Amino acid sequence: MNISRLKRIVGASLLIAFAASCGLKDKAIPTEPKARSDFLNAVAAKLTTEERNLLNRFVARLDTQIAAGGPAVDITVPRALALERSYESQLTDTQRNFQKLLEAANAALAIDVRDATVVTDENARQPGDKALRFVLNITNRGQHPVEQLALRVEFRDPSGKYQAAIPDLQLGGVVPPGQAGRSVQTLPLTAQRHQYILDGKPLQISAYPTRIVFVGGESLEPGKEMRTLESLHRAKIE
Repeated sequence: MNISRLKRIVGASLLIAFAASCGLKDKAIPTEPKARSDFLNAVAAKLTTEERNLLNRFVARLDTQIAAGGPAVDITVPRALALERSYESQLTDTQRNFQKLLEAANAALAIDVRDATVVTDENARQPGDKALRFVLNITNRGQHPVEQLALRVEFRDPSGKYQAAIPDLQLGGVVPPGQAGRSVQTLPLTAQRHQYILDGKPLQISAYPTRIVFVGGESLEPGKEMRTLESLHRAKIE
């Protein structure tokens, strides 16, 4: 075999290997578990560590979507990497903005929840229905009078397990700087959803502002960023 022929053979082999490498990335990620595992293992050797981690997180999100009854989609590796980078960038920015606004809102208001008691629900549709009565003490520790606010109130057991929530409790009335307001609220209870609370077991109640409107119209709205976070988590991979 002469040198010229050997060079042609080696060159052709390299071209085939290069084409196979490129073709693998351009193929859609299989949905069948065994085929997908083999595919991802083959692709992983051609990715950086950062890209492999991105791809693993993307596949985990896709699995969650499919397990919840969502669609399985045909996506190539480059497209998956681009989608995951965009998703994580938006998530990081929104989390940062939410934390910043929530800290500002908590600096403006101190909210204390106390005196939680299961009582007969006076507004119930059925006689004997119960509600959880609780008191909100809200202190304006900022520099501007508060005119309106919205709160998210969460009810959890001592381990932190979720039991119930009031996602958007609207309150009105001016609270001047350095002064406090008091509001009595109730959470309607049903045996189907709130048996733990009805049994009178230990409960941790927390409340934080999702929107504060100051006299004059200025506002703080961490709730907007929270809704954006929820939207990102619910967004379908397409």
